[in-house]
Amino acid sequence: MLQESIWQTTPPNKRDSAVNFATDSRLHLSVNVQNLAKSVPFYQRFFGENPTKVREGFAKFEIAEPALNFTLNEHPKNVSKLEGHFGVQVKSTKFVEDAFGRLQEGGFKIITEDGVECCYALQTKIWVADPDGNRWEVFVVTEAEAEEGCGPDCICYQDFERSYVTSP
Repeated sequence: MLQESIWQTTPPNKRDSAVNFATDSRLHLSVNVQNLAKSVPFYQRFFGENPTKVREGFAKFEIAEPALNFTLNEHPKNVSKLEGHFGVQVKSTKFVEDAFGRLQEGGFKIITEDGVECCYALQTKIWVADPDGNRWEVFVVTEAEAEEGCGPDCICYQDFERSYVTSP
């Protein structure tokens, strides 16, 4: 917990962020990776943007849409695959199709699902796994209500082939 005295002693010009971004807040995710040289090209292609900062063992992506500060930290002895998955929810199947095309051009191993019942909604989505096996989905909810949730046979629980960028 921040001590009250910090607020009282910090000069007003040092209370705001030194980093500019368009929204009032953004998510920050930090992921440990085995090999930064393999992970950076994956995320460049996945996000469709270059990292804003790269240092030895570190890369940062500052994504405007969705608002995200995403960092990669090379820690080969401290990497564990997320038991769940990451995702980007979009507003239209056009965005899913755009992501599919961008990732396909990069040689990604893509799994597609069209009109699948997941999380008690009907969704169209694509799935990829990063070089460390972390799964990512890009999805649109096409119907807000459905009968099925996410059972043990759902792709959310499956491992699938990892993707490595094969073309720039």
